[in-house]
Amino acid sequence: MRKQIQYFGNYFLKHELVSGSLYIFSGSIFGNFLAFVLNLFLARNLSYADYAIFASLLSVITLAAIPSGSVNTIIVKFATDFFVKKQNDKLKTLYLLFFKFILGLSLFIIFFFFIFSVPFKNYLHIDNIWYVIASGFAIASFYLNALNTAFLQSLLKFKFMAFINIIGSLLKLSVGVILVILGYKVFGGLGALFSMMFGMYVVAYFPLSKILKVKSSDKKISLNIKQIFSYAVPTFITILFLTSFISMDVILVKHFFSPRMAGFYAGLSLMGKVIFYFTGPIPLVMFPLLIKRHVVGKSFNNLFYLALALVIIPSVAITAFYFIFPNFVINLFLGGREYLYVAPYLGIFGLYLTVFSLVNVCVNLFLSLSKTNISIPVILAAISQIILIYIFHSNFYQVIGVSFLVLVILLIVLLYLFFKNYGNIGKFKETIVALNVPTT
Repeated sequence: MRKQIQYFGNYFLKHELVSGSLYIFSGSIFGNFLAFVLNLFLARNLSYADYAIFASLLSVITLAAIPSGSVNTIIVKFATDFFVKKQNDKLKTLYLLFFKFILGLSLFIIFFFFIFSVPFKNYLHIDNIWYVIASGFAIASFYLNALNTAFLQSLLKFKFMAFINIIGSLLKLSVGVILVILGYKVFGGLGALFSMMFGMYVVAYFPLSKILKVKSSDKKISLNIKQIFSYAVPTFITILFLTSFISMDVILVKHFFSPRMAGFYAGLSLMGKVIFYFTGPIPLVMFPLLIKRHVVGKSFNNLFYLALALVIIPSVAITAFYFIFPNFVINLFLGGREYLYVAPYLGIFGLYLTVFSLVNVCVNLFLSLSKTNISIPVILAAISQIILIYIFHSNFYQVIGVSFLVLVILLIVLLYLFFKNYGNIGKFKETIVALNVPTT
């Protein structure tokens, strides 16, 4: 029995989803630890009002950088296909096409934040217009980094992705601490984000240089731009509204509540998102693996089931810990103090992020299969969340409760669509085969 368990464990760890996720998780856990250290430093060295400003701007950055996630998804979708088919010349053409697009988009974003800095400043009740402008530069850096990260993901270079995440996180912490010590306050957090993303972009370029040196016998390599565009638009919309679930709540709380209460909610959101950061590597690794299996005609159901299981187990464990030891978690992340006010909300916020993490896996599955019509239920759910928060925002229970309810309904819809079209939950043997474990 012991040998069978050991044998199963060895094969389990060698599974491409598990090993790839472990690489990304290792880099992410180190990066998230440094991010935690930086956020702890910011929470303790900035005033409640300044920390609320940074948290609201961080949500704006996250929301505005959402298209970088969709760009990443689009690139991975087509680059993985070219990689599996060994069409390196098309990989190079795809890279150059998206580089030109992202460079132009980044410049436009910076210009946009210059022009609309005053309305943003007034809506979020920020006292310094340059905070908004600096946010524009941070967002632009997200787009640049998305290009190289997407190609590394497509080439299944998960180990190197973990490495650049560590490098970027070290740079983020160093720059953030130095700027705050020098008295730049909110600029410390914003500068840390920019330096991390731009630094990762530069380092990630080196392993991709081989692609750019590929020479083709054809003078011109053409891509199906119509196909790329027809996938890109609904994918962009889907990722945009999906990510708004964990961004718009912070922004709306900043608008409806006092700066002090908004700071409390920002701290609550930070702790809750640990669940998402902890499980985030799984759909990231799953996405190109699903595309690869789909291209070669292999079954992908068992991979999806495994991804769900790998998300559920740690999410439930962390949420249970939040329910049982909320004060300990708040003291660990935010240094206690008045942040202990959010202790009653921590467990239910964990449930909220657990459901979001499962929804994230489901959405990635459908997008990997080019089922972009999944955007419809995601859009409807995200808009419902915003409307309901506008109506019900008397306290944090209402804000979290409506968000949780909308996500549960969305998860049920997504799972129904999967089992209706692809799934068979009774096929346990397929999962065993996927792990390369003998069924004897």
